[in-house]
Amino acid sequence: MGVSLDVPGLTFAFTAGLLSIFSPCGYALLPGFISYYLGQDFSVVRAITGGIACTLGLVTVYTAVGALASGLGVALPSIIPVMSLLSGLFVLAMGFAVITELPVPFIQFNVTPSSRKGLMGLYTFGVVYGLAGVGCSAPIFLSVLLYSVSDSLVSGVVTFAVYAMGMGLPLVVTSVLVAEAKEYAIRRISGATERLRRLSGGVLLIVGVYLLYDYYVTYVL
Repeated sequence: MGVSLDVPGLTFAFTAGLLSIFSPCGYALLPGFISYYLGQDFSVVRAITGGIACTLGLVTVYTAVGALASGLGVALPSIIPVMSLLSGLFVLAMGFAVITELPVPFIQFNVTPSSRKGLMGLYTFGVVYGLAGVGCSAPIFLSVLLYSVSDSLVSGVVTFAVYAMGMGLPLVVTSVLVAEAKEYAIRRISGATERLRRLSGGVLLIVGVYLLYDYYVTYVL
């Protein structure tokens, strides 16, 4: 696929990040962790900087994952056409699994958040959440991962960085809601996570069709 950045692919990565953070088993824990690391009373400015610190932790771990995944395709260029086809089929399958609520086996990392508070604690939490949270959003994460294998090194790293920033935006918003004591808004968001999960299945189906079309145009025609 070369080193050019794929705008539809980056849009998918950002949207996938947004939907990943709203996983039913993960989002409900965020307000409590934010309060723990920033204290019971903190300003909106500190909420924003805390959310950014956590996002940087996500970017750190996911760009490393993106480099490893896309590096495999760079080291073995002959597998890129195959991986392009497999990524389309896999993303379609994951979308179908999410919509039909089929269980997706996935190994979840057992990691413990740092006890250090403040911005550095939130940065470390971002790294830990990036590892531990993939079990909650396995279909989306695996789809982005397989897509990165079929892309160039630069594009793969950027894809996962954009994925992390997609997760980071709701983190910043949630931090501000916690700072402003908007418990009702947080409860409404938590209550919508199941609908958002089903929405992610529809997104995966659309992206799977796009990837298969891209494979056909690039390698078949």
